[in-house]
Amino acid sequence: LDTMNNMGNLLGDMEDYEGALDYYQQAFRVKEKVLGKTHPDTLRTIMNMATTYNVLEDTKAEQMYRQALDGYEKSLGKSNEETKKCAWNLNLLLEDMGRWDEKADLERLYPESGQ
Repeated sequence: LDTMNNMGNLLGDMEDYEGALDYYQQAFRVKEKVLGKTHPDTLRTIMNMATTYNVLEDTKAEQMYRQALDGYEKSLGKSNEETKKCAWNLNLLLEDMGRWDEKADLERLYPESGQ
C-alpha cells in the first residue's frame, strides 16, 4: 500500500498528475477496505489526492480536503498535527479561490491555519 502511495508521490513530483491519481485511488480503495475510512494512512492518501487535484481542479481538491479534515477530526482530534496540516492546506485552497468568508470560518476553528 505504501508503495502505491509512494508511486503516486513520485508521479506527482514528475507532474504526471493523472498517473499519480491512478496510484492514489488504488491505494485509497485498498486502505479504505483494510484500514477503514478514518485511519490516518487512509486519510493521508486522501490528502495526497487533494493536493494533486489542487493542481487540476479546485472543486475536487476542496471536496477531498474536507473529507480528510472530517476524518482527521474524528480519528485524531482537532489538536493533532495531521489535522492542523489538513486545515492549513484547505485554508490555502480557499484563499486561492477567493472564498474569504469560508477561510475566516476555518481560521476561527484552526487559528494556526491562517499563518
